[in-house]
Amino acid sequence: MSVITVLPLASYIAGSYPVGPVAISDGLSSLTIAVQWQTTADLTVWPLLTDTITFDLQFSPDGGVTWRQWNNGSAGGGLHVNNKTGLQLPLLYIQGQLPAGSNRQMRATITLSATIKTAATITVV
Repeated sequence: MSVITVLPLASYIAGSYPVGPVAISDGLSSLTIAVQWQTTADLTVWPLLTDTITFDLQFSPDGGVTWRQWNNGSAGGGLHVNNKTGLQLPLLYIQGQLPAGSNRQMRATITLSATIKTAATITVV
């Protein structure tokens, strides 16, 4: 397992932030990106639903020679609650399986619509 901090907890101005490329060790098969959402413990983290973070994740099976879309999407800030448990969700998770192979890489672009305080990590298992 490998955990990479791509955005330490801080305030980031609106704009795009490239991440990587990051080499993926042989045998690792899944990737999770965790982005910190607002909780009552810290109301200053990503407080507004209208402030969005957009993700564009790309995968390379050949060491960065070619790239293809792996996952993308966006989310708004604010307090998020699990509909079944009623508990706050402190993290936004983006997860997926990685294609098998060697000499693999991932890269991402994270785009913020406004100045947002947050943090993000990538975990590869």
